[in-house]
Amino acid sequence: MVAVDILLILGVGTFLTPVIGYFLGDKERLLGYYVAALHGIALIYIYLNVIYSGVSSEPFYVFRSPVSSALIFDYVSLFFTTVFLIVGFVSAIHSIGYMARDRNLTIYYTLYLMMMLGLIGLSMAYDLFTFFVFWEAMAISSYVLVAFRYHLDEPVEAGMKYLIMSGVGSLLVLYAISLTYGLIGSLRLDYIVQYMISIISFASIEYLTIPILIVTLLLVGFGIKAAYFPFWTWLPDAHPAAPSPISALLSGIVIKAGILGIMRFVLPILIQKPLSFGPPIYALAILTMTVPNIIALMQDDIKRLLAYSSIVNIGFILIGIAAYVYGSPLYGAAASLSHVLSHALGKGLGFLAVGGIIYMMETRSIRSMYGLGRKRPLVALALSMALLSLAGMPPLPGFWSKWLLILSAIHSKLWILAFLGVFNSVLAVLYYIWLIQRIFFAEPTEEVEHAHEAHPAIKAALMILMGIMILIGLYPQLMYELAFRASEILSPLPRIL
Repeated sequence: MVAVDILLILGVGTFLTPVIGYFLGDKERLLGYYVAALHGIALIYIYLNVIYSGVSSEPFYVFRSPVSSALIFDYVSLFFTTVFLIVGFVSAIHSIGYMARDRNLTIYYTLYLMMMLGLIGLSMAYDLFTFFVFWEAMAISSYVLVAFRYHLDEPVEAGMKYLIMSGVGSLLVLYAISLTYGLIGSLRLDYIVQYMISIISFASIEYLTIPILIVTLLLVGFGIKAAYFPFWTWLPDAHPAAPSPISALLSGIVIKAGILGIMRFVLPILIQKPLSFGPPIYALAILTMTVPNIIALMQDDIKRLLAYSSIVNIGFILIGIAAYVYGSPLYGAAASLSHVLSHALGKGLGFLAVGGIIYMMETRSIRSMYGLGRKRPLVALALSMALLSLAGMPPLPGFWSKWLLILSAIHSKLWILAFLGVFNSVLAVLYYIWLIQRIFFAEPTEEVEHAHEAHPAIKAALMILMGIMILIGLYPQLMYELAFRASEILSPLPRIL
């Protein structure tokens, strides 16, 4: 029932937002406090239940039908829900200051909660029908939030591109779901995996066409949302055009929805050798890490640089998935999950820090930010910490997750993938350190000299997220323990319940 309770908290909160916004009138910016409080309440409620009741592996049926819509609150749900709520909480606080100059904030916060409701629902869905319903709630709200500032050309263009590409991905997932139901007669996770493994293990090759098609459609559909090669072209436009708190959500957690779909519904099938999906995953990891990394070297728009960096880090997550497929399911899944968390925190902090810079200076040009650390040290420090974590510098969370990723590749004897993971980390360090050097040691530009103070809510969001990153960096077992418990669920064959 924990899953139902959390969805009720966020669902009822979403429906009440327009009502509260109506009564607040000109003070609708105060909705940010309400949205942040809902995230905090959900987090506290979850961990009180975990402490006193533990985590369940039994699905809860919302209703019984041919598709048997079901929710589950296992360690995979706990892991992704925690990541989503933390980033959603600090982004809501950041929005209080960053969005204070905007209009239609009631619509903004309603869509914000709808997107978060969709993401939390995805982490708890135990069947493809329920998963797709929450997937569309997340996707539709994110399209609108990217184009929220519709009076400007860039957000509208980026929103349309995002809508078209992500819509195609959703259609492919829906087609895979229809094929799955036609083949199996059920959309429940355990029955899907049991049937797929049985037919792969014992059927002749002519019977594998439909299973291979289903897996391919899911990999492409989820891959468009996850933005791995070659489906990442929407991301460098959408993330810079969106308001910075939304950029933090898109890059930190929304693209992880695709990774969640792959890990929950595809990984247990990919591990079966006859399907031979290892080489494509191997190639995807290499291309997703390397190509955007090179493009990032040429960026002057700091939000585009961070957007390309997000694609690179999806490539790192694919290292763990490749290790999973090539014989190290426990270490591979745990490594990927660890990097999901560290990247969500690092990239969330990065985009929120850039949001503070845009609030103070109204520019995204890196050349205009030279010397920022001398005048506005808090925002510059937050951006630097985010970049250093993304670069994999100890003792920040990015170091621990990348270390486990390389270890999982070595454990699976994926030597080239391990080498290229280290190589791309070093390549990313070059432009991260270059940026930090200019922020702290270059002479302040005219824009920096005239930059005004950041809103207190922006500073509070940055300090909270910096504190969380320092805590996990110093005590990585907090991340590892949750990641390994979740990976134990993803690694073995789910049992029929």
